[in-house]
Amino acid sequence: MIVDDDRATTEALADIFAREKIPCCAFMRAAPAIAALERSDSIRVILTDVAMPEISGLEFAKAVRNRKQAAPHIVFMSGRANVPMTVSALRLGAVDFFAKPLRIAELVARIRTLVELPPVAAVRAPIRDTANRPESRKESDARRAWALRELEAIGRRRKILGAQFEIDPGWIMLLELFDAHSTQRPYHVSALCLASGAPHATALRRLSQMIDAGLFRREQDPADARRSWVFLTPEGLDKVSACAELEHTGS
Repeated sequence: MIVDDDRATTEALADIFAREKIPCCAFMRAAPAIAALERSDSIRVILTDVAMPEISGLEFAKAVRNRKQAAPHIVFMSGRANVPMTVSALRLGAVDFFAKPLRIAELVARIRTLVELPPVAAVRAPIRDTANRPESRKESDARRAWALRELEAIGRRRKILGAQFEIDPGWIMLLELFDAHSTQRPYHVSALCLASGAPHATALRRLSQMIDAGLFRREQDPADARRSWVFLTPEGLDKVSACAELEHTGS
């Protein structure tokens, strides 16, 4: 399924996939695309633009993920790609993000691979309850709110101070995974590295250190060897929870 409000792009991509013997349907708005998904369970991959009228590509992806049925793999494309946008897309479970102008050969190869994979519901990494102790919904929501405030504050400081103010990418990863645990959603390695704001090599090195420290756990996706999921361990969850409680009590 192709979803892009630009007619020229939509028609060109549909023609390319037809020549590559990849069956596809195309829509210029997200609403009719969602309706088509409700009528058919044969869609395996969605290639969607991010900036669209009425419903953005990110909102479209949320709607797709919130359905009870197995979800198609989602690939985003955008002519105005940036790191926050890419992170948002990957947080929604997107398997790839292509900047426009598109690299057609690479895009076709990626789509061809994804078409052969099982739907997302069948390959999504399991979300395990790693809490060591029961907690109320109120406590959980309060801790998540604190983590989100921390992430927002980090973003504001970065915007003002820029590269001169270094923030530990490991701390950002802890907060991101804490939020992911709170909302019971998987987080894969590429998204977490992007969210950390550090250069990719630096982020991967810090990720490995957090795994060695027993705070993170990394699992390979059984259906796609190129993708790995990351989770907080019980110790990691307890550490961040303790920070949230310390902030709340002011001690």
